Amino acid sequence: MKTCYNCGKIIFMNKVFGQIGDKMYTFCSEKCRSATWHKIGVKADDSLENSAPTAIDNTGYSFEHKESGLKSGSPSQLILEGAEYSYSARTDRVTISILALKNKSREKTGNLRFELFMSKSGPYKPDQQPEGYTMAASTNYEPLRSSSAYSNIKSTMRPLEKKAGVYNPVIFVREFNEDGEWYIVAYANFPKKEKVL
Repeated sequence: MKTCYNCGKIIFMNKVFGQIGDKMYTFCSEKCRSATWHKIGVKADDSLENSAPTAIDNTGYSFEHKESGLKSGSPSQLILEGAEYSYSARTDRVTISILALKNKSREKTGNLRFELFMSKSGPYKPDQQPEGYTMAASTNYEPLRSSSAYSNIKSTMRPLEKKAGVYNPVIFVREFNEDGEWYIVAYANFPKKEKVL
């Protein structure tokens, strides 16, 4: 039986995951998740400058359709905070929410995107080739300047595919590289396995 980390309410169907420190917790709603983050003071680093958007999609966040790549072989150093996802069977939509994504590199990134990956090989480990499939992926977001951050990202999309099975959910941040590949530059593992029907 799952209960909300914030209010203790028993969770029957809809659930929201939220990251606190290096662990993931289950909440009954985004309101409870946000209340917990507020209590513990999780927020974007005030010393980091927010990049100005060049376009707005239906999630209210900036993105760019033109792919801008980082120099080959130089993935950026990004810090991901407060990652969560939810799936609504009623609307058949996946929502990925990120509290903050910070660029600690000296250069700007390439284009970025967020993915909900369903792993068959357990929680993701860096330098590992994950086995599984990408359930959902966001539109491409514009490059993030050095020492800047995106905050309060929320992207809702239809699933690309659904394969029945039991998986370890992972949120990946991928960066487009000049060699034409998308590299994993940040990630968040979730504590409980997810059953996909």
